[in-house]
Amino acid sequence: MKKSLLTIAGLATIIILATSGVKKVDSANGKTGSTSGCTGCHGNTVGTCSISGLGTNVLPSKQYTFNLIFSPGGSYTWWGLDVKASAGTLAPGTGMKLSGSEITHSAPMGGTAAGSYTYTGIKWTSPAALGAVTISYAFACGTSKTTTSGPCNKGTFVTTVVTGAPVEFTAVKAAWLGENKVSCSWTTATETNADFFEVERSVNNENSYKAINKIAASGNANKTNTYAVNDVVTGSSVAYYRIKATDKDGKTTYSEISKVNIKPAKNFVKTLYPNPVVAGSMVNVQYVAVENGKVTVELYNALGRKLNSLTTDAVTGENDIKFNLGKFVTPGIYYVSISNGSERIAQLPVSVQ
Repeated sequence: MKKSLLTIAGLATIIILATSGVKKVDSANGKTGSTSGCTGCHGNTVGTCSISGLGTNVLPSKQYTFNLIFSPGGSYTWWGLDVKASAGTLAPGTGMKLSGSEITHSAPMGGTAAGSYTYTGIKWTSPAALGAVTISYAFACGTSKTTTSGPCNKGTFVTTVVTGAPVEFTAVKAAWLGENKVSCSWTTATETNADFFEVERSVNNENSYKAINKIAASGNANKTNTYAVNDVVTGSSVAYYRIKATDKDGKTTYSEISKVNIKPAKNFVKTLYPNPVVAGSMVNVQYVAVENGKVTVELYNALGRKLNSLTTDAVTGENDIKFNLGKFVTPGIYYVSISNGSERIAQLPVSVQ
């Protein structure tokens, strides 16, 4: 990965790039600044990555602890870390070390197969200078300590060093309550002339938010305050929440983003498409599961004779299952049955043309 340094005139800028290149080479010369992320040394870009613990506004000369999360969409064993800051001061967490101006992992992290890894306890003291702070991060992982072909990803987060921010957030948490209900809570360390909070939600997309609740702020406080609201989410497998704080002069600040997996109250089939379908083609079954497990899709004719079947793995939440009706199916009305071994979830008619 090549060196790249992001500078903005008149602004204090911090660039943080976390790379899980398990076969780690210390990058004291700034290799983590690469705009291409980890793909120069590692595999393809997959999965999602995010940062938690920082809001869109921070105070000058104050220490913050943040986490970096990588979910590659599969199970991997070994993970690494590299963090670089162009302003402020970094301090490594457990299992990390300083290499020049960067934090790296002391040894490959993990050892147990997992679908995601959270790099915790990274500390950063904000600079005294006011201005925008850009955090860029990238990851890679693998199934062995020496792999250089594991998946990777990257992302960016922008926060601003300010004085007199209406609110300083310390925590935001979205939690699943069951029966399509989510609890969203947040904590503030300080509030200055604060007027109100708006809870914003994005369903299956971190880039599009809408306000779903509004609650009054305490106003002025130099002590911890905690707030919470409940929300109802249907038809989605994941939701993202953030809090927008507005002061009495109209100044706003945003919290970090909290992600919650939506667990349905029962197994169900959202839809089957296309329908009608051309003979010899595949149909897609959108199946929502309460928990991980097997699901069986079967095709029956009008007389109840089974013509084809498929058993596959389903994960909690939404699953898009492709089912081949079979090349010998002739035009007519058939029935697609979906079951999980303990119950028949649905039986849907399909017209073959």
